[in-house]
Amino acid sequence: MRARFIMLVIGLFTGLTVTMIVAASYLDLREEEKKAIENATTLVSTVSRLAALHLTSHRYVTLEKELESIVIDPFVRSVQVFDPVHKRLIDGDTATRFPVPTNPSPIMNDVLATGHSEVRLTGRMVEIAMPVFSRDGSAVFHDRQVVSHDRQTLVGVAFVAVLRPDASQVVQTIWQRNALIAIFLIAGAMPLTVHFGNGFLRPVRHLTHVAHRVSAGDFDAPFPVERRDEIGVLARAYSEMVCTIRGNMERIHQLAFIDSVTKLCNRECFRNEVERAIVAAEHEEATFAVLFIDLDRFKRVNDTYGHDVGDKLLATVARNLVQTVCGTNSVSLPASRAAAKAQLQLPCETPIVARLGGDEFAVFLPGCHSPAEASRTAEAVLGAVRNTGAVDGIPVSVGASVGIALYPHDGRTYTTLLKNADIAMYAAKQAGGTSHSHYNAEIDRLAADRVRLETQLQEAVARGELELHYQPQVSTGSGALVGVEALLRWHHPERGLIGPAAFIDIAEETGLIVEIGRWVLRDACRQGERWLAAGCRLRVAVNISMAQFRDPDGFSAMVMGVLEETGLPPWLLELEVTESMAMRDATEIARIVDPLREAGIRFAIDDFGTGYSSLAHLTRLPFDIFKIDRNFTAGIGSDQSAEVIVQTILAMARSLDYETVAEGVETKEQLAFLKTHGCTMAQGYLVSKPVSHTALEAWIEQYYPDLNIEDPAQAGPVAAATDTPEAEQDIKVPDC
Repeated sequence: MRARFIMLVIGLFTGLTVTMIVAASYLDLREEEKKAIENATTLVSTVSRLAALHLTSHRYVTLEKELESIVIDPFVRSVQVFDPVHKRLIDGDTATRFPVPTNPSPIMNDVLATGHSEVRLTGRMVEIAMPVFSRDGSAVFHDRQVVSHDRQTLVGVAFVAVLRPDASQVVQTIWQRNALIAIFLIAGAMPLTVHFGNGFLRPVRHLTHVAHRVSAGDFDAPFPVERRDEIGVLARAYSEMVCTIRGNMERIHQLAFIDSVTKLCNRECFRNEVERAIVAAEHEEATFAVLFIDLDRFKRVNDTYGHDVGDKLLATVARNLVQTVCGTNSVSLPASRAAAKAQLQLPCETPIVARLGGDEFAVFLPGCHSPAEASRTAEAVLGAVRNTGAVDGIPVSVGASVGIALYPHDGRTYTTLLKNADIAMYAAKQAGGTSHSHYNAEIDRLAADRVRLETQLQEAVARGELELHYQPQVSTGSGALVGVEALLRWHHPERGLIGPAAFIDIAEETGLIVEIGRWVLRDACRQGERWLAAGCRLRVAVNISMAQFRDPDGFSAMVMGVLEETGLPPWLLELEVTESMAMRDATEIARIVDPLREAGIRFAIDDFGTGYSSLAHLTRLPFDIFKIDRNFTAGIGSDQSAEVIVQTILAMARSLDYETVAEGVETKEQLAFLKTHGCTMAQGYLVSKPVSHTALEAWIEQYYPDLNIEDPAQAGPVAAATDTPEAEQDIKVPDC
């Protein structure tokens, strides 16, 4: 800017100087021409006076000699005198010794006509013609008429032609002179320009220097805000802008590296930390561990109580993890340290807890040398998650599945380590959750199988490899066949018949659960209508997923559309939802369920007793049936606490006028206990395992040949088992 400013000033000064030189040269040239005209005028005046003297006395030769003496001057090109009376031309040309009779030139004629001098500029010549009058005004006749003007007698015309000034020579001389002047002026102005330019631009250069420091990241660079001129105004504006940028950078940094819900490091911060640890470990041959943590049952809590409670639960888990792993009660302190290290590109030497997203967390353990050491930390993590307690006064119970990957044994890149830790975590979750698992090749193979199973499941839906099996539900009092529950099976081309536990989670993760659920409902209703047409009225129970239930308008319309399509009466359809789904939002659930119940459809709460139901919620729910989870049924006869829970559920159902179905009934003792305490229906292997519709029809023909659901005489296998104390009769379970 300094150079441009100086060049601008010098350019303006030079342009002004050149303009002045051109103007001065033009004026000087005009002045030279004016002088030439004045000299020519003086010369022609002299010739006119000489001519007046000699023409009146007719001394032509004398006049001619005098004119010749004038022509000697190199700037004089021609001197002539015209005698209008005798038509004689006397000139200064030495080649002409006698006056020549001739006519006057045009300029002379003009003078003769007007009696006034004439000046003409032609090419390089200045021509001037001047009238010659007699000195005393007396007339001269010579037998000719005399021309008279203003009482004076015009006796002739004097003519002089002189050279005009040479413009190139005049301009060259002028330019040389003015150029020297300009050089001296510029030479004198240069130091002054530089001096004043430096003084003028010094605060601008200082402001620029501060701006460069800020652009390099030094937001503490001082701006000259104390100035009261325009520079000060600009400096204050810059200072305010830098303060805004600093605040925005801090917020961007928080968004880039800190999770907003838990205040832990986020995925990007964790990735940077692990990658720097890998670089450092390669030089120092160090080891470390990466723990991948996924919360168990978090989705149920989140769906039941909403995202606000879910976020608070995540924040509570984060505090517990930081306290356990890092030994501090401050969640933000380790994250801030890690973020600062990330900004400075320095590896962190302390453990880091990060939230990767959703209910997934990760732990970086620097200096972890053995699987046993990582296992101890993983067990501490499991304990920290179990001790979550209540959130907003709501008791919650969550666990965690932890996967462990060690560097460099289980991977040498961040992507590989996290992937393998994730695979190990999934293995722990598949093993029942609330445990930890180390990565190994077998786990990797199982993970690959799961990915392959995902692809095959998508193809199975298209190829029609899915089918429904049905498990009977019988009355505990009469033994009558009440209905069936439709259970999904997959005829895998390689693995054979696969139960839903192996692929339902995959269907939910991939979004296929909605399409599969719609197919299950349609096929079950179609089969129920076939049985009805054959004279067998069986209530068909169908499980509904959260994904189907999430769209209230679409769900209700879909169910009614399927019933209309298949022709099954609504009162023969029972829809089962899990307890966590039912507890999600009593008002919203009622809005969805009420229209369907008014149409005659029955609703059951599946796996009751495993969630966090309260009487306040239950009284507002428009349901008809409690289904007791098989885990509680299995404890009857061996676990007193399970029996107490079952009795409590049955008592609660009676108080709410709900029917009850006990799942997983496998022994006569369990059936007797349930009947004694008022359970309405039983379902389990004691009655029949899930079978295909053809096998079920054969089972019905065996045990209920003259099927009449309300006829106690058709007691079936359950009645036989309960009415015969000795239980001499075996329960026949048909093969599928």
